[in-house]
Amino acid sequence: MGLKIGILLPRSDMFPTLARDFLNGLKLSLHSLNTTKLAPKFIVEGVGTASDDTLVRTAEKMLLQEEVDLTISFCSIYKLDELIGVFNAYKKPLIHIDLGGNIVKQQHISEHVLFHTLNLWQSAYTAGVYAAKNYGKSCMVASSFYEGGYQLTESFVKGFTDTGGTITNYFVASMDYKTETYEALIKGVQETEPDFIFTLFSYKEGVKVFDILSKSELNGKTPVMALPLMTDETINTENYEMKDVTSIASWSFDDDTPQMKTFINVLKEQYDELPNIMSLLGYEIGQIVAEALNATDGIPAKLSEYFKNKTIDSPRGTLTFNTYNESQVDSFKIRKFNFNKIRYHNSVIGIIDTSSMGDLHSKFQSSPYSGWQNPYICT
Repeated sequence: MGLKIGILLPRSDMFPTLARDFLNGLKLSLHSLNTTKLAPKFIVEGVGTASDDTLVRTAEKMLLQEEVDLTISFCSIYKLDELIGVFNAYKKPLIHIDLGGNIVKQQHISEHVLFHTLNLWQSAYTAGVYAAKNYGKSCMVASSFYEGGYQLTESFVKGFTDTGGTITNYFVASMDYKTETYEALIKGVQETEPDFIFTLFSYKEGVKVFDILSKSELNGKTPVMALPLMTDETINTENYEMKDVTSIASWSFDDDTPQMKTFINVLKEQYDELPNIMSLLGYEIGQIVAEALNATDGIPAKLSEYFKNKTIDSPRGTLTFNTYNESQVDSFKIRKFNFNKIRYHNSVIGIIDTSSMGDLHSKFQSSPYSGWQNPYICT
């Protein structure tokens, strides 16, 4: 007996092998954990930037033509209303995945839909709270033109100001990072002398900003709290000799838990690859699908109903689903960005319990979506 899983995946300049990495992670965990006789068949479609009507049409085609039992879709938050409407109408299960650049809202709650993310906006809020308590009450926010188009800055600022912090000033880079000098960033820090900088950059622009900061007088003088993707190990391959850079995220590949070690080891053994966030995302989706399969010998149509009060031992920690049907883990990692003569690491230097964050969504329900249509970080 077969099981059909439809998978809609976008492209990403930062992660050019996004689809392959996600599928590798998914297959690793699902094949090892699936105890049923159902052999999954994956029907994969590329959906570009996952932000136009092609996405919804492709999803409906999979339901009608391929008769998939489950759809997994990495897509824009702006397409969620329409996409969820389709799956509600057909009473079919959907898992929406992304990194967590935007906030799931009340209108998206459905008994047929789960949301799985890496909780980026929640960790940005947590970074604001942590920084206000540990770095000081004044901060300069520096963002790329791209990162500024999501709810990451808003989440950090709210966490920081809710804890008594004040934003001294903002720097937003020009759209063309190649011609941007970032002189205004350096000058802004020198003039306002904040306790620290919160930096929101990624990919090649993040590398350029680190290089410029490392050569400035700010290096080692003004602490940097960075967006987790800015310190991504697959992008930062040369030693900038940056000092005092920290990030807060739901994951660290330097975490020494048995679950994370197992994920890294089996990925290395099977594919001879180092982990990245896309293979991690896929691996956890495989765990989620296997949990549903093993318990029900199929995929329940009312997927979010089934996962209420369920727990999964993921590489990031104990994973549950909140009242918005979005996955969350039991802790965030405080990570120190450091170079160990071979490559960069995000070493865990502390843990923040997330049990008190259950109602965090309500703080942002009135906040409108604005900015980029494509999901973070798909360009």
